[in-house]
Amino acid sequence: MVEDADCDPTGGTPCDEALRAAAADNTLLKFPEGTYKLTEQNVVLGKTNLGFLGEGDVRFTVPGGFNEKVLVVDNGTGLLFENIDLDLTADGATPGLHFGADSDLEVHDVEFVGQGIHPDSDPRDGGNGNPDVTNAFTPIVRSPDGTGNVSNVVAKNDGLMGAYNAGDGRVGVWIGVTTQGTITLKNCRFEGFPNNGLYCSRTNGVVRIEGGEFSNNDISQVRIGSEGSYVDGGTLTVDAGASASPNPNDMLNGRGVRLEVGSLDTAGPEVRNCDITIADVPHSGGGVVASGDIGSFAALDTRINVGPAGVRGVLAKDPTGGSYTTDPPYDGTLRNVSVTGAVGDTAAIELRKRPESIIDGCCVQTDGDGVEIVDSDGAVVRNSTLNVAGQPVVTENATIDTAAIANGGGCPMPNDATASPDSFENTLTIEAAPGADYELAVSGTLESNASFGATDDPNDELTGSSASGQVGGGGRDSYTYTGTITKLLLHGGVNLYHDGRPVDPADYLPNTVTIESQSSATYEITTSDGIAKSEAMGAADPNDSIGGRTATGQVGKGGRDSYAYPGEVISIDIDGDATVYHNGDEIDPNEFGVGGTLTIEGAPGADYEIEANESLKRTTAANATVDPNDSVSGQRATGQVGGGGRDSYAFTSEITRLVLDGGANLYYDGKPIDPADYLPNTVTIESQSSATYEITTSDGIVKSAIIGPADPNDSINGRTAAGQVGKGGRDSYAYPGEITNIDIDGDATVYRNETVLETPEQL
Repeated sequence: MVEDADCDPTGGTPCDEALRAAAADNTLLKFPEGTYKLTEQNVVLGKTNLGFLGEGDVRFTVPGGFNEKVLVVDNGTGLLFENIDLDLTADGATPGLHFGADSDLEVHDVEFVGQGIHPDSDPRDGGNGNPDVTNAFTPIVRSPDGTGNVSNVVAKNDGLMGAYNAGDGRVGVWIGVTTQGTITLKNCRFEGFPNNGLYCSRTNGVVRIEGGEFSNNDISQVRIGSEGSYVDGGTLTVDAGASASPNPNDMLNGRGVRLEVGSLDTAGPEVRNCDITIADVPHSGGGVVASGDIGSFAALDTRINVGPAGVRGVLAKDPTGGSYTTDPPYDGTLRNVSVTGAVGDTAAIELRKRPESIIDGCCVQTDGDGVEIVDSDGAVVRNSTLNVAGQPVVTENATIDTAAIANGGGCPMPNDATASPDSFENTLTIEAAPGADYELAVSGTLESNASFGATDDPNDELTGSSASGQVGGGGRDSYTYTGTITKLLLHGGVNLYHDGRPVDPADYLPNTVTIESQSSATYEITTSDGIAKSEAMGAADPNDSIGGRTATGQVGKGGRDSYAYPGEVISIDIDGDATVYHNGDEIDPNEFGVGGTLTIEGAPGADYEIEANESLKRTTAANATVDPNDSVSGQRATGQVGGGGRDSYAFTSEITRLVLDGGANLYYDGKPIDPADYLPNTVTIESQSSATYEITTSDGIVKSAIIGPADPNDSINGRTAAGQVGKGGRDSYAYPGEITNIDIDGDATVYRNETVLETPEQL
């Protein structure tokens, strides 16, 4: 049966009684678009196949100070709650939703709107005198064979950090011992809760967390522990600087994933394919933390980055204390886990009393130690990269096996980035044929050494973080450095080694360019700081030539040539039909050789003139079109855009002229901008009473919001802007040249580049 809930959609009359009366077996209650007022706890028990469905924008609201579960539906089977949001914007409101079923629980597309802070909570009070605060969401599946699916549930709580309330602070999702079945949480988002984002560890059921974002929750972002439970593909972030909580620096323990079960005899949770970042937090136990009450656990194909010193990427504690009851084995399995960042005087991965644990195919790149194994005989560390400033493997009272450990190379970071392999001390060796010159520069320190058969050549020069020299006839020069490689000029054929291993320069230089042709094309590429042959994207052609900053070659019949470089591509000339890739992504080659791309989007009939102090190039970046009426000649371009059309230009230096006739929006590298960020000068007119003005410039003028919001009512015509300000208002403009005339009628203050001028004539 399908029927309306017969509630007031304007929120004028409470819906509690009507909702309870309408909830019946085999019934789908539809809520037309609107706001529905709930003023008390509503309990519906023992129903079969009951559904609540919002049609359009539907919200349940609660009064101020409401601190209980506003809707409890349980002890039945077959329950749907979909497309209904819970509004907790009333002062001090901390309501929750409780949905339980033997099986077939479905909750989808729900948002908790507002900030759930109880007015009597006190950060760091330890719970003394604090009230119990209702958890946001409690899903339950009571039958061991039952299932529940929860998707797209969002709660941006932005609560008080430190208000853990001795365990009674507000939790995002609570799944406890009443759940015996399997609950899957998919693509959910929970942030800013003071007592765990997802607290789903103390259950005999199975909790599967798939995808989703969990950030800036105190205690942990995700907490699981039972056998068969996992978090897969989640993004977990702790960053006090990005938190919307009122007191993010009172966070007690900003962990990523906490694995624990309390007093339950169950274990075996897994962390899979996750991106975990601990960026800025006063205290954190780590990215993945196995508590003392957890036995077996696994972390697989996961990237962890830690910022604060002393924070471990993975920590498995001694399984000996508290209410620990789990039977052996007490072990951990880490496969294809990457840990990057600054751990300070500790280890990136630490396992304690976890005999026969396995660390396989992992990558660690930190300023501390790599892996620390304590009281864990039979543990294995193998097939892993441990590029660390400290000891790769540290043992204490443990006999372990190690095999195939590399000590150089970059490690994957969260969100598909890759840490520079040069963040910590590394050794670069240059081996060359006769007469090969080179220049090398790094962002950190640089020292010559005799590693890997290198010779000390008196003709080489080392000054600060730069070096130049010559190697020939199979000779080698080696340098130990910190930071990143910022310059690498090679004249003649060379081989490169990192920490004694032959490398593809693309692994140690930040950028690649690849040329591909299905027919035939020749090319010449010039860079600012050097270029080296690479095998990126499967390229392998030894016949092309490199000379310092320039590479030339030919591709055809589906072939590819790739190069790595540390700076910028200054120019790229291609003769023939070719596809160009930058860092693996196909691009318009006109986008190379630029300091940026400027895009003009205009209303009908918007004319423009642009000049740069170096060359301009047409490009189709930012969905721009190539218009035959536009003209480009060296450093100058003119054209017209209209009706939302766009013209884009790549430039290598500064804009020296920008004349716009008619309304236009400006974009830099595809993002809307304030022109003041890219033009050298600004002028601002401010008046406490009223003033009109007219400003004329030599090379164009554009509206800006550099001081205060822009006023769309003022007019610009080429080199002249005219308008009016009053009652404390401000109008700002950016311009590339000089102001040739300014007329002000009324009392006004004039700023040039945010500095007050005594008289307008100073412009």
